[in-house]
Amino acid sequence: MTAELSIGKTYKVNSSRKGVFNGIVTQCDDTWATLLITHGRARAILDYNEREQGESVTVRRSFCTFIELEGGAT
Repeated sequence: MTAELSIGKTYKVNSSRKGVFNGIVTQCDDTWATLLITHGRARAILDYNEREQGESVTVRRSFCTFIELEGGAT
């Protein structure tokens, strides 16, 4: 499911490839979304591709569900 994303808003992301984490959208288009992780960790097959809180991660929107968090909750 691809939701309408807004730059600057915080979302709970459930990615089939990267797991569950919260992040603020910094960039997005119809295919990709880049988020600054505010809570949790983005997993990856290779350790050096994993991202922690405070780092940016880019996800393919079609592999994710996004739930907007009210009030910018982390």
